[in-house]
Amino acid sequence: MIFLFYMGPHSTCMYKILNLLLAVFASSLLYGQTDSLSKADRAILDSMFKNDEFIKLMMGQKKHKSYVDLNVGIGNGIFSLKNNSLNAGQSITNKLFYTGSAGYYHKSGLALIVTGFMANDEGNLKMYQYAISPSYMYRSKSVEAGISYTRFMEGTTTSFDVSPFKNDFYSSFTYKKTWIQPGLAVGFSFGKLKEYFDTAFWFLNRVVHIRDTITTRLYGLSAILSASHEWNFYKLINKKDAIQLQPTIMLNAGSQRWDISHSSSINNRRPFVQNYLKTRYGDGTSSDSFKIQSLGLLAEITYYYGKFYFQPQVYLDYYLSSTTENRFTSLYSVVAGFSF
Repeated sequence: MIFLFYMGPHSTCMYKILNLLLAVFASSLLYGQTDSLSKADRAILDSMFKNDEFIKLMMGQKKHKSYVDLNVGIGNGIFSLKNNSLNAGQSITNKLFYTGSAGYYHKSGLALIVTGFMANDEGNLKMYQYAISPSYMYRSKSVEAGISYTRFMEGTTTSFDVSPFKNDFYSSFTYKKTWIQPGLAVGFSFGKLKEYFDTAFWFLNRVVHIRDTITTRLYGLSAILSASHEWNFYKLINKKDAIQLQPTIMLNAGSQRWDISHSSSINNRRPFVQNYLKTRYGDGTSSDSFKIQSLGLLAEITYYYGKFYFQPQVYLDYYLSSTTENRFTSLYSVVAGFSF
């Protein structure tokens, strides 16, 4: 999460600024073009205008410096840290998932984030997955563009299904000069899932064992067209706070592919055993062609107070293609953290 605003003026600095500005104003009335400030006073004034965060804010200057971000969050599903189009395709949305994240953001735009994922499983809170995500973000007055890679690593074994995607690439571009900001994002994710089939039964007075390892390799490609707008409000309670409102409409398109293979030992089994396993778990390659899939709405609110921020968000997704499953998916999350 990127820390956008800092509203903390230093009272001592403010008194110095006011005194010096009064001195400049008074001297201009009395002496016209005569400069009454000493070199030391001018150096103090220049230093405060360059370094005081409150003055930078009032002058409309953005803060460009490195910082650390620590946050915790809760939500009802995570397949990707950034790609809600991919998240909407998950089957479990009635379970609470918790995250803890630490990130370092360099002023050049480079960043590195480490995240842990937790959930309650059979009465115990388990750290079931970890992720490390390097990224780069470019910002100017006109555009904002970024690219990131996330590597997911297995944690504690759970009874519920964990995201099969282990690698997640995501890039985005937003044009900011218009009131409604158009954007384009592309995501590519892949991973594999292993299932084990092991059973035994009596057949013609003998015990027959069937063992198989089913490996499913998954690939997902997504493209998202978006339109958004930001509203920023300052000094709501005092001089240290601000709030940002950002609704985003998304048109999601994508394609998926599944490659399913069985262990070599199955080839030594009888044909009816091979057919049973392949019918139950699949075999070979299947795919969905690239097409428009859903229409989404992301509503995001971020409240800042000094170095603290609080961000609830809701993502609503309506699947457009024909399906026998529920077309509507709702995802939510709440994140709170500090940036310093």
